[in-house]
Amino acid sequence: LQLLTRAWDPQQGEILLNDSPIASLNEATLRQTISVVPQRVHLFSATLRDNLLLASPGSSDDALAESLRRVGLEKLLEDAGLNSWLGEGGRQLSGGELRRLAIARALLHDAPLVLLDEPTEGLDATTESQILELLAEMMHEKTVLMVTHRLRGLSRFQQLIVMDNGQIIEQGTHAELLARQGRYYQFKQGL
Repeated sequence: LQLLTRAWDPQQGEILLNDSPIASLNEATLRQTISVVPQRVHLFSATLRDNLLLASPGSSDDALAESLRRVGLEKLLEDAGLNSWLGEGGRQLSGGELRRLAIARALLHDAPLVLLDEPTEGLDATTESQILELLAEMMHEKTVLMVTHRLRGLSRFQQLIVMDNGQIIEQGTHAELLARQGRYYQFKQGL
C-alpha cells in the first residue's frame, strides 16, 4: 500500500494505474484517485463533522449522516450529532468505531481506487458482515484492494493474492485457490 500511495517509490520497475505510471501523477491527482482506509486511523480533536469533511469538504450534513449509517455508526448522530466533539477532550471511539469512521470517509471521498488495510480487524462478527456487504457493493463501482489476515468474505473478490514475507506465493480466484489446495486452502481448513 505504501507503494500505491507513493509513500515509497519502487526500487525497480514501475506501478501503472490505468496504463499510466503512478510516478507521473502529481500528489493532488493521486489523492483524488485513491481513498485509503489505514490500519491505524487518525482521529482529529475536532467535531464529527470536521473529521468526516476531511474526505469530502463539500459534503452536506445529510451525506455525512448517510455515510455514518452505511457503516453502522448511526449512534454517533445522537445527542450533539455531527457537532459532537471527538478525540482529546471529547468522545473517544473504540478501535472498531475508528475503523468504520475511516470507511465512512472513504465512501465520502468517492475515489475510483479504494485501499483497505485490515478494515475489519477488531470488529464483531455482525459488524464485520455488515462492512463486508458494504465493500461488496463498493466493488461494483470501484477497484478495491484489501490487505487482510482475516479470511471471511474473500470469495467476493475477483482476485486473491497470498503473500509470505513480501513474496506472492499464490494468486487466483477463491475457487481456484481452494482447488489448488495450497496455502490459502490450508488457511481455510484451519478455520
